[in-house]
Amino acid sequence: MPTTPPPLSDDLRGWARAVGYVCTVDDTTATTLLVPEMPAPTRYHIRWRANARVEVVEASAEEMRPLLFAASTAILETFLFGLFGDDLRESVGLPPLELPWAVDDLAPGYTIAEQLSRGHRVLTRTGVGPIAAAPDPTLSLLTLVPLSHFLGLSVADLKQSFLNEAGRPLMSGRCYASGR
Repeated sequence: MPTTPPPLSDDLRGWARAVGYVCTVDDTTATTLLVPEMPAPTRYHIRWRANARVEVVEASAEEMRPLLFAASTAILETFLFGLFGDDLRESVGLPPLELPWAVDDLAPGYTIAEQLSRGHRVLTRTGVGPIAAAPDPTLSLLTLVPLSHFLGLSVADLKQSFLNEAGRPLMSGRCYASGR
């Protein structure tokens, strides 16, 4: 496992800053932290896991809750763009995006295992293999199904989707644009 904290792109750091989070590192634990500038209950810990995977954990005063394991920092960053995108929409007065999250709503080329593996659902990209996992039978779908669609967009298009009132180019009405 690497002994340095996972790096985050300047683009993601700026996106997080737009909703009031600052990126810092804790070299003693090899953790990248996204910490709110103003007092807030939630912060995010990002750290390496076995086999060069990366994990994001949501931390509050009461608990630390894993949100996502990803095969790369690029996949993890894509998830974080979506996570902070919801907050950004709220801060500029846009309604939340209602992202479909049923298994049938997965982007083409992705599957999610029906059964949990070590308490996690696993998102697999056809021809690549497992790329992400999230805990909890239901909450994992809320994470992994939208992520499958986020990964089909460039960072610029994903950011534009969260700044566009209708969620374009990610969304087309109440469905994902890349779906059926």
